[in-house]
Amino acid sequence: MDTNISSAMNVTDPFEDRPLLAVMGMLAFFSVLGTAGNAMVLYVYVRKRHKLAATVFIISLAATDFMTCLVIVPYTIAVEYLDYFITYDIICKLYMFFITSNVPFAAFIMVAIAVDRYLCICHPFCHLMNAQRAKNITLSLAGVAFLLGIVTSLNYSVYIITNKCLYSKVEYSGKCQPSETIFSSSFVNTYQNLYAALFLLAFIAVFILYGLVYRSVLIRRAKRRRQRRSTQTASVRKESWFTEHHRPSLTNIFSKKCSDAHERHPDVEIARQLTIREKGLVANIRTAAMLFVVTAVFIVAFLPAWLMAHTVIQYHMVVFYTYFSYNVANPIIYAFMNKAFRRDLREVFDCKSVLRELN
Repeated sequence: MDTNISSAMNVTDPFEDRPLLAVMGMLAFFSVLGTAGNAMVLYVYVRKRHKLAATVFIISLAATDFMTCLVIVPYTIAVEYLDYFITYDIICKLYMFFITSNVPFAAFIMVAIAVDRYLCICHPFCHLMNAQRAKNITLSLAGVAFLLGIVTSLNYSVYIITNKCLYSKVEYSGKCQPSETIFSSSFVNTYQNLYAALFLLAFIAVFILYGLVYRSVLIRRAKRRRQRRSTQTASVRKESWFTEHHRPSLTNIFSKKCSDAHERHPDVEIARQLTIREKGLVANIRTAAMLFVVTAVFIVAFLPAWLMAHTVIQYHMVVFYTYFSYNVANPIIYAFMNKAFRRDLREVFDCKSVLRELN
């Protein structure tokens, strides 16, 4: 996506009155808030002893968001302030690598999270995903994202090729922009189409997986209602049968209680197991709901920039850079939708306040 976006930014009118101060102020706010928020998320989740697959993915997202807010957003402020006249080729390529590898990695993690939630809710007894496999998947996805970033960075340079009559000449421009010094224009166009298709496939996969999760939850709820109704009906029939066929003598009452206790014992154990499974399912559904909101916020924040990159809508500098708001939003989502995160965060601040009082 960022390959096309950077192209869109470079074809804008150089004499256009850019709302630079507004963008710089917005990005500075994102940087400070996102760095602090994601640092707290990392502190809370890294300290957890028993890490689930979802925990590993959340830590990966938080680490990515933390580095984005700490490094990439200030880098972007500087690049925009200089209007992409970066002077040094390595700094140009490094910046393009950062912004190009960051966004696809987040998108890939969204797909991995959706797969994890699908397996936990729709196939809870398969146990296909664990913390170690989640780490391996994260490293593999990071490798793919870094490869995409390297290819894009090699497509940008402060040197450009100019045609001088019968021969081509490499000239220094000082501005970080698309260049054909390494890759041809046909390769770049093919790569950009593949790059855009990866995002589209990722979004489609996420919607399909969460759709299957939602369908599974609805089926389970309907099945649970039928089981409750059948249990209540059987209980009413049993009570009416005893009322009609047994007189309320002390012997009968005592034998009935013993018989009921004997009959209820396996039922109680089954009910206890069902309750445990129910609590686990509810916890997985709540986690899925929270992570679905994370994905939805990512898509909403990212969509305007993606549409601008493909010239579907007109480029606007302030709206374009709101896609960095996604890197700030995740800690806020966790705070609102995760009671355990709020509790752990409260404990962290309580411990710090106690230490300050002791000192």
